[in-house]
Amino acid sequence: MTMKREHILSLMNDQINFTAEMEGDCISISNDEGVDAFLVVGEQQIVVETILFPINAVKDVAALDAEILRTHRLIPLSTLAVSHIGEEEYYVAFGALSVDSKDEVVVEEVEALFANVPEFLELYSEHLK
Repeated sequence: MTMKREHILSLMNDQINFTAEMEGDCISISNDEGVDAFLVVGEQQIVVETILFPINAVKDVAALDAEILRTHRLIPLSTLAVSHIGEEEYYVAFGALSVDSKDEVVVEEVEALFANVPEFLELYSEHLK
């Protein structure tokens, strides 16, 4: 698994619009627009995740959650969740793929996540304080 992580780190740094570095067990990836994502290589899957906004920035969590359930499939290749990070909870967008995925598929997943962040933020902006 360490070899796979090192290979993905190199792969991400080979992309013209990405900067990547190891942070503990994950790879921190930034694009040229300042969006950050974190990639973790597990036993069977690779997960790449980015923070959208803190849950405490939401006017009505139940209303946003209902909206997400109705609309998140409009933005392909990324899923939404709530993650506990530090002392706070955040809405995050993530994608998952097999550890056996080809290099170009891993790059495509990260690119799709980065591309989807502004769309998610626009789609759900009316729910933010």
